[in-house]
Amino acid sequence: MKKNIALFIFSFLLFSLINLPAGAADEFAYSQKITRLIKGLQADGFIVQEGDYRMIDILKLCSDGWLKYCFGNNAGFPYLAYLLPPAPGQKPSRGQKPPVGFNPGDPKNFPANIDFMPPGITYKLRPDEAILFIGKTPPPAKYFSYRSYVGFVANKFGKDYSDVYTLDTGEGGVYHRVFASLGDPINHLNQFTSGTRKGESGNPFNKETVVVTSAHKGVYQRVRKALKEAGIPFSIVNEDIIPLSMVNMGLQKGKDTFLVLTRAALWEDESAGRAFLEAPKKTCRVFRLTPQKILNEDPYAVPKLKPRGNGVSEFKIIPKAAADLETLRRAILEKYGSPDYQIKELHTTIWLPDGFVGIADDLDVLAEDRDTTYLKTDDFQLKSDDDFVIVYGVNHEKTGKAVYCNVSFYGQELLNGVAGSNSSKFTGSARKYFPRNHPGADFYYQVKFARKKSTPDDESIVVETSTGNPKGKAYGVDHNKDAFIAFRSYIEKPNQVGPAHFELIYDRAILFTKK
Repeated sequence: MKKNIALFIFSFLLFSLINLPAGAADEFAYSQKITRLIKGLQADGFIVQEGDYRMIDILKLCSDGWLKYCFGNNAGFPYLAYLLPPAPGQKPSRGQKPPVGFNPGDPKNFPANIDFMPPGITYKLRPDEAILFIGKTPPPAKYFSYRSYVGFVANKFGKDYSDVYTLDTGEGGVYHRVFASLGDPINHLNQFTSGTRKGESGNPFNKETVVVTSAHKGVYQRVRKALKEAGIPFSIVNEDIIPLSMVNMGLQKGKDTFLVLTRAALWEDESAGRAFLEAPKKTCRVFRLTPQKILNEDPYAVPKLKPRGNGVSEFKIIPKAAADLETLRRAILEKYGSPDYQIKELHTTIWLPDGFVGIADDLDVLAEDRDTTYLKTDDFQLKSDDDFVIVYGVNHEKTGKAVYCNVSFYGQELLNGVAGSNSSKFTGSARKYFPRNHPGADFYYQVKFARKKSTPDDESIVVETSTGNPKGKAYGVDHNKDAFIAFRSYIEKPNQVGPAHFELIYDRAILFTKK
């Protein structure tokens, strides 16, 4: 009888453990494997400091005065960032705790990182350091990615930076923005996870993963060895290379700063996505790894970039696109045009080049991502509450050129994305402009940006003003201020990178200004 009771209790407990809700069981990022890993890294001569991982509300930071601009944020889509402690022997910046073993009186201490909010989001790195991310990928979504960037770089001798934003850090040097990606992103189509081992097909969402960011091949191999000894399989480990020859690493005055961002878009379950964003450290951890003894450089070759495009234009996919777009254009003008309005058709061009171009040409490329294209219209102004913009074009998800695409409304002064729409809402939006049962109508979309809704069921996307906005100044764009529309198309699946610009039919916009 006692044996039966004991067996019943054991079975009940085992069943309960197996069926614990997500988060209740021992999370990978906080498991004994990670404890063993940290001990193993320390035994191998690494100083291990834990950082932070959190959602970055760019519009709020700008509204509160911590940021001068919003980096061309993708309206409605969040970002997560690593926040690292200072390196050993480096002074803390405002809001940071000192690094391990810090002696404030040591004259050999390195300058603090740039005073940028939140503290630790940009940081200098020694050429022999590594950043270690351990945890779960985001829950199911249309897209996610991880990408390292070079952030602020020192002003070049003799170059005029009067037309760009610069930072004088005192003993650290004078810097300007570049914010350029250092290669192709690790995304949901290629990431090594426990559901997609070695990048094979499977389910990459809410799965265990490791990302090692470093410019040092030997350090990466040592971290990989420690992971293996801790029981973490290499099949979930992703190598994020910093190409040393393209950047200026070190802790001294004038050395580059770096950052790592995570993007995610269009959750299957909005509540699950929001929970992940609001508390990512429940399932994820970030560590700064510094060898106790400074190592000689052991750089990687500059990584190859995935080629964009496949030679198939959207004009090939939709043979009647030119005629259809003219039909759509004329129908929009007939619907909204009147003697009371001045009409201007805005020109669309490439907005941002790839990160390597930004590095080579010393340009601010706003933390771009090679998983997408960046297009924008001419600048324009909404001068009254009666003005509006009609955006229309090809649904690039429908043509297979993107896993999703979106359109955003920006203020030019703050580069703040304040309103937008995406391809999950595009289907059917242009049907009313075509003859009934037109076979290609769903290849197209139409979106209206306006200051107000004309009727309760009006599907216009409202663009709020900045002045007096209760959420903050960066959540709106005022009348008579320069604005623009931007377009993104994320990942052409076969290439696992953004589509080629020349294979897209560019999105269009028409401005209607009340006379």
